[in-house]
Amino acid sequence: MANSFLSRAARALRDPWSLVVAGIGAGSAWAVGLPVGAVGLVGAGMLGVAAVVGGVVRNDKDIETEPGVPPLRQGTVQARLVATLQGYRGDLEQMHEQTQFAPAVGVTAFQAVEAARNAEQVANRVARAVDAVDDAVLRAQGVAQQMPRSGEVRASVQRMLERRNGLLTKLTEAVDEVGEVYAKLLELSTTAELAGVETDGAGEAAQVNDSLDAIRGVFAELEADASRARAAL
Repeated sequence: MANSFLSRAARALRDPWSLVVAGIGAGSAWAVGLPVGAVGLVGAGMLGVAAVVGGVVRNDKDIETEPGVPPLRQGTVQARLVATLQGYRGDLEQMHEQTQFAPAVGVTAFQAVEAARNAEQVANRVARAVDAVDDAVLRAQGVAQQMPRSGEVRASVQRMLERRNGLLTKLTEAVDEVGEVYAKLLELSTTAELAGVETDGAGEAAQVNDSLDAIRGVFAELEADASRARAAL
């Protein structure tokens, strides 16, 4: 917690608007005749408020706050897919922490959490690649309106739309696969809690492991596809 506050304070010191707010507070205190020491405390307090507010507005763990990373466009299909995957990842983490699995299934549950975390990172990059393609398509469509008889422009727009649709189709299928793994682990955790119900934990865990291997491969391919889509713009 202390490190988090210090990092927010450091950002506040680099933020010109935070310094302006602190300066206004200190100036107001000086204007009403407060002692120099009190003026300094007012300015420091205002800067502290800026740091706290900045911490509320900005999530330290959010990838969107990293320099050079554009924010994910909200309200799009790709944003909803990322949100769905975030939900699966959070549910898997909670399940792993709160459920008493058989040893074989417990290892698989941990691997599912790690796979979901990696999948979420890749999904964010894929979604941003789709955002970039959307921007390029919008600009190219503007050119097409000015050059309605140009087949080359229309062909460029069509190729970009095909890349976009391909990425979204693969991302949708990949997110669904993570959901299937989550559902299977839910089934295993529920079965384990039912008295007198026999289950082949090791065999079912092996099936989930196979699914996790497939998910890792799908998201690795997705990341490569997203890189190629952005490079083609």
